[in-house]
Amino acid sequence: MKRLLILFAAFLLALPAWGQTDLDSLRCQPDESIAFAQYDTLALEMDIYFPADEAESHPCIIFSYGGGFVTNNQRHYEIRRLCRQMADDGFVVVASNYRLGLKGVQFKTPLSMVKPLEKAVQMATEDVMKVTRYVVDYAPELTVDPYQIILVGSSAGAIASLQCDFERCNRTDLARRYLPEGFRYAGVIAFAGAIFSRIGLEYPHDIPAPTLLLHGTADQLVTYKQIKFFGTGFYGSDKIAKEFKDSHYAHKILRFTGEGHTVAARYFDNYDEILWFYEKFVKQGKHYEIDETYYDPFRERSSWDTADPASLYK
Repeated sequence: MKRLLILFAAFLLALPAWGQTDLDSLRCQPDESIAFAQYDTLALEMDIYFPADEAESHPCIIFSYGGGFVTNNQRHYEIRRLCRQMADDGFVVVASNYRLGLKGVQFKTPLSMVKPLEKAVQMATEDVMKVTRYVVDYAPELTVDPYQIILVGSSAGAIASLQCDFERCNRTDLARRYLPEGFRYAGVIAFAGAIFSRIGLEYPHDIPAPTLLLHGTADQLVTYKQIKFFGTGFYGSDKIAKEFKDSHYAHKILRFTGEGHTVAARYFDNYDEILWFYEKFVKQGKHYEIDETYYDPFRERSSWDTADPASLYK
């Protein structure tokens, strides 16, 4: 009964907030919205989607949207539809906004983007860690199993998700400040993500969570390989997978030959991979090291196939 009342209240509250009228869109509204951080006049909120069952504990997905660190897509219809689908499949899903560190930044040269990008990644990572801490602290109330928290991200959200686990493994000040002692993510799923680091791509203090990487080999917006300037690196899925392979960390990489940044938004096309990853890597605890390549010559191309920093940060 309590869950039904929550759903009904969310339904009513959603009408003026988003102005959607079709039934499917209304069904995809979050069940709860909770403020979790305040920065001057900016309030950050997390939207929570609950499974329909009344179980006391569920695996949890913390979803971080894409948007180039310039756009808040938390409540875009496709994001809400994805979150509702994952909730229907038994996950408590938490989708939150985060600070947009590249908003207003103009691309001049790749070198000029290093410091703004580092700042944007750190801001978003800190906010995702705050969400993580909230979920852990209120796990019983949210019906979340704190040992089964999975980060799922797209584009900028994939960067923040990978960065969270990288910083956890490196025991950075940020990780020590927000993540509980001994905490470990159960998994990370990154649609076109990368890691920013000034110390190389290493995991010296802890083993990274099992990781699923999906990336287009021709991605010009979030590098598929790596970009390095004087010891500072932006490491894409190809480089991350190599590090995981060399160190025998549990992972799977899906390389989409010739595809650009469109992979970042193809979560429905690859939705079965999300469920498979959870079942095998998280629930069953399997240790796989998988490298797969896909090529579809008939795939319809989009503008995101040729997107690059110069076209996004004008």
